[in-house]
Amino acid sequence: MSKHFSLGKGLQSLIPAKKTQNELTPSDRESIFYVEVNKIAPNPKQPRKDFDSEGIKELAQSIKKYGVLQPLLVSKIEKEKERGLDVEYQLIAGERRWRAASLLGLPQVPVIIKDMPDTVAPRATLEIALIENIQRKNLNPIESAKAFNRLREEFKLTFSEIAEKVGKSGVAVTNTVRLLGLPVEMQVAIQNGKMSEGHGRALLGISNPQKQKEVFKAVLTNGLTVRDVENVASETIRKSKEAKKGVPNPARFSELEQNLSENLGVPVIIRSEEKGMGKILIRFANHEELNTVAKKILD
Repeated sequence: MSKHFSLGKGLQSLIPAKKTQNELTPSDRESIFYVEVNKIAPNPKQPRKDFDSEGIKELAQSIKKYGVLQPLLVSKIEKEKERGLDVEYQLIAGERRWRAASLLGLPQVPVIIKDMPDTVAPRATLEIALIENIQRKNLNPIESAKAFNRLREEFKLTFSEIAEKVGKSGVAVTNTVRLLGLPVEMQVAIQNGKMSEGHGRALLGISNPQKQKEVFKAVLTNGLTVRDVENVASETIRKSKEAKKGVPNPARFSELEQNLSENLGVPVIIRSEEKGMGKILIRFANHEELNTVAKKILD
């Protein structure tokens, strides 16, 4: 008879608390099996897509020296064949260990087999894989955003319910999912670690696509901080409000801003004010950049 599986309790409801060898009971020992590596398939709902090859090699060396210390978590899949039932296993958690074991050519790995009804298995495997990766901090922000979004769209969970399951605030989950509103190239930059999640959230505050792209390039080439991007976003919003109120902001300023930015190599903002007055704001990341800008202006 299958054991009852309770959703929403995270990995602690699936993996027993660690015990010393003396504390293990016969039933504890029997809960861990050794399964052929080639009979285990990866989880198609694995939220993590980017596996660092060097990290896998390092883990493989550790496993070669100490063995697989933590069992993989798998579910059993039975398929009817002409000669009877064929048993396979699907990963729920532990893909890095499985990949490292495969790299070493290990014949078997220790596993804990979870018997889950078909009605809950898809939801359970995605939930557990997500929780396991977040607890281990294995997901980059974009992978987390996509995983959260899948839980919301495929399984109709609210952001509050997702937040409760992964131990984050509802605001944190919402802000992470918002990153999916960025253009693909900006998502890739976050995924590859070329800019931070904070940069991404700040760029979302720039509604003008062209301006957003210009600031994004400045982040990559000039090392703009998150605060720099937030300031540009605030200035863009202020200009938009002024335009609605009828405060003069000639269209030629945009072209002039762009020309100055390209010539000086730093973001330039022209702020128009009433009575024909205004300001030119030049942003720089450090003293070296300031000296470079000053030299270009003085020359």
